[in-house]
Amino acid sequence: MTETPVYPEKLTIEPLVRSPDTTITVPGSKSITNRALIMAALAEGRSVLLNALESEDTEVMAESLRRLGVGVHAEGNRFVVEGTGGQIAPGPKELFVANSGTSMRFLTALCALGVGRYRLDGVERMRQRPQGDLLAALQQMGINAYSERGNDSPPLIVEANGVLAGGRVKMNAEASSQFLTALLMVAPYALKDITVDVTGALRPFYVELTCRMAAQWGVTIDAEPVKQRFYVRHGQRYKPQQAYYVEPDASGASYFFAAAALTGGQVCVAGLKSDALQGDVRFATEVLAAMGCAVEERAEGLCVQGPPPGLLRGVVRDMSAISDTALTLAAIAPFANSPTTVSNIAHSRYQECDRIHAVCTELSKLGVRVEEHFDGYTIWPAEKILPGEIETYRDHRVAMSFALIGLRVPCIVIRDPACVAKTFPNYWQCLEQLYT
Repeated sequence: MTETPVYPEKLTIEPLVRSPDTTITVPGSKSITNRALIMAALAEGRSVLLNALESEDTEVMAESLRRLGVGVHAEGNRFVVEGTGGQIAPGPKELFVANSGTSMRFLTALCALGVGRYRLDGVERMRQRPQGDLLAALQQMGINAYSERGNDSPPLIVEANGVLAGGRVKMNAEASSQFLTALLMVAPYALKDITVDVTGALRPFYVELTCRMAAQWGVTIDAEPVKQRFYVRHGQRYKPQQAYYVEPDASGASYFFAAAALTGGQVCVAGLKSDALQGDVRFATEVLAAMGCAVEERAEGLCVQGPPPGLLRGVVRDMSAISDTALTLAAIAPFANSPTTVSNIAHSRYQECDRIHAVCTELSKLGVRVEEHFDGYTIWPAEKILPGEIETYRDHRVAMSFALIGLRVPCIVIRDPACVAKTFPNYWQCLEQLYT
């Protein structure tokens, strides 16, 4: 892994003196990279991932796969994976995933294919994040999977016997669609076909991403979205990919599209398309478009042109399907000419931090009128935004989102700017390109 840049404890964001007109290259998608690493590990033979994300989240995934007997060699954003055909190294094994939710959930399901005892742990915040619905689903298929402390949170223990039974499973995926994704990705290696009946509200875009990626790797997942039912035939196998290209990260792109919206400038993200696998591309094509931005796909990528000053509109939006970008929306909402309401993101209280409370706390600190709801917030236009230091709660998305305010407001200081290493290590270098 390339060495992460060294940052000071606090970083002051300088306001832009003119509107940007530039093209930004963002890293590969974390969501796609970590799914591709699991699929490549399950395939039999060598796969090569190109433009993969090189970050803390993908490094802990790669290192855990190595501990499970999968050969993973990384050279910058090129990953070479020696798949094992669904055979993983027997336990006992200890896996540490820091604060990577995708790694914790995907690896827990993967360990169900092994033999022996596997223990998965992370940082203190990870020990507060819920995993019980995935454990319950694995238990329905004969796996002794449980929380070591009995609170449905890590450390997690998976005691496997080499057989994932399959059959019919009920799963509540309301807390995270990653539970369902984790189960669906290992389902082809079960003893029998798997049917998953999902209860609770399901955020569909990330599950659609999983299904579309599985098809690219040779596995069919049949979905009945209305019934929230998913069917996977056992015996299917992922096929190794000689050159699998990982899309630019749509969540990471949202910050630069938002910068265009804030400043009336134009920003393109190289290589990103409006029909990307990732649902977060809808932040540009739907949310920013509704706020008055012009969104256009060009040869170089997806481009956003912000409206003239004073014409950015507030929106009322259910952000459940693209909740990672809810923080990006919160950062630009005070600059709109009408209130913005974000709803149906209660699950984000259990991510890297309580993101709803973090947004409301930090905006209030800057003098912005904001009302916190259980499942979101309402943000009013601000006549004046005060200077201030932003507490980032070790959450990369808080840091990246609130930095946008500093493009318009002087003396916005980001604490712990190095936390962006989780998914976007060179974020601050990319942000500097807006000034050129």
